[in-house]
Amino acid sequence: MKKLLLLLFISSLALTSCSVGDPGPQGPPGPQGPQGESGAELLGYVVDVQGDFNDANDYTLFVDFTQENFEVFDTDAVLVYAKVGEDGTVDGQPVEVWRQLPQTYYLDNGHELQYNFDYTYFDVLIFLDGSMDPSEYGSLDASWTEDLVFRVVVVPADFAETSSIDVSSLQAVMTALDINEADVKKATPKKK
Repeated sequence: MKKLLLLLFISSLALTSCSVGDPGPQGPPGPQGPQGESGAELLGYVVDVQGDFNDANDYTLFVDFTQENFEVFDTDAVLVYAKVGEDGTVDGQPVEVWRQLPQTYYLDNGHELQYNFDYTYFDVLIFLDGSMDPSEYGSLDASWTEDLVFRVVVVPADFAETSSIDVSSLQAVMTALDINEADVKKATPKKK
């Protein structure tokens, strides 16, 4: 025990007896680092798709990212929102109401109808799904199948991994990505 106390005393004496002098002159600057990527900020892409679900397109809307000049990486996330209406105006512009897909609706006939999507880094496919036979989709009221608008948002992997943004809110996502309505592109759905 005495040896341990002696060792601690000597160690503390050695540490406290050292004094720090004035710092020396600054050294030469290091080499220039590699050039960063152009547009190193988080880039998201937003495109609106408007179309009809019908028998001719198998009740799907298909967007090819390469035809829209979007570079999507396999680590990026794709979010899709359905425009479900408008709620008044602000500065003469309609206030659009958006809901994140998938969205399920319960029809009067007891069936479920769902707007859903899947994607790759090449494309996104928005489709009807549900408990009814697809051959019955043609009997749905036109409000379920015609002139529908969907907004596709490609979210960079860094944003998806580190952001605490509520992705169910289209406005929150667009604000976080610094994307305005004027930046939203329009796409014509293609036949898959």
